[in-house]
Amino acid sequence: MAKREIPREQGYRLLACGPVTLVTSYYKGDMNVMAASWITPVSARPILIGLCVHEATLSHELIKKSSEFAINIPTIELMRQTRYCGSVSGRDHNKLKVTGLHEAGPHVVRPVLIEECIAHLECAVVEMVTPGDHTIFIAEIVHASAEEESFDSVYLLKERDLRPLHHLGADRFAVLEEQLIADAPTPERD
Repeated sequence: MAKREIPREQGYRLLACGPVTLVTSYYKGDMNVMAASWITPVSARPILIGLCVHEATLSHELIKKSSEFAINIPTIELMRQTRYCGSVSGRDHNKLKVTGLHEAGPHVVRPVLIEECIAHLECAVVEMVTPGDHTIFIAEIVHASAEEESFDSVYLLKERDLRPLHHLGADRFAVLEEQLIADAPTPERD
């Protein structure tokens, strides 16, 4: 297969095709929601995830001050609202009000949950690392919830409208259409 060089600045897009999320944050009356795809599992024990947030954003300021945030998992039905939340600053716009998304009460943290999302992870920051222009907030998942129909022991999503939305870059999104199960390889015999 022939390969062509791509811009290094876009190389991360080969890795960052995971679900796009709506991250909510809150501190002393200020609230924000931002779209974020730069999230990764960090540890299974304790249960830690890493969230990367640019230093100049309102979300960064609120998470740094409060040491908590909530991750909300949108579906294809929320694609336009998700793109909007990733395109404008929370300093200038009340994104929940503009998008018509509704607040739901959290169980452990202060940032609200977004009612229309299929799943929620409430997170408490345990460490912050700033290797470049983004801070990696390493956080423990302190509460998790999901729509009954969308989550089983493996996260099997059968219905298209219950599948998480994935961000491919810029204005491009996708949902996974097919679940594949790989048989375990059989060891070669001598």
